Amino acid sequence: MLTDDMISLITMEEGAFIDPSCTVIDPHRLTLRKGAFVGPEGLIDAGGGVEIGEAVRISYRCTIISLTHYITRSVWRRGVDGDRLRPVLIERGCWIGANVTIYPGVTVREGCVVNAGSVVAKSTEAHGLYCPPYAVRIKDLEFD
Repeated sequence: MLTDDMISLITMEEGAFIDPSCTVIDPHRLTLRKGAFVGPEGLIDAGGGVEIGEAVRISYRCTIISLTHYITRSVWRRGVDGDRLRPVLIERGCWIGANVTIYPGVTVREGCVVNAGSVVAKSTEAHGLYCPPYAVRIKDLEFD
């Protein structure tokens, strides 16, 4: 749950909103551009940096992860080299459906729609419709 103190650490432009039921890790590394909206019960790990573009709409229970780690041959698998910062960018005018997961280092290009339940493991192309289970472009969308 976001407290007022945590919300004050988020860079929020005019008209931006994030539901207080969201969990945000490292809120000072989260930016919401003009008119961006983040719905309830989401999880945003902004440790590597997360920018949510102008007029983006993110539905409920979405997960955005911007921090990962190196994988080693160790039994523990997590490398001793520490975390890898992999920023996430969701460009202007995207619509992210419910229960979508966006992995570290992904850019969701302008005007995309990502259907509910999708896993976005690699960057998208602009103005595409992406559907589950793994967000695969299935068609082009018209745009002005």
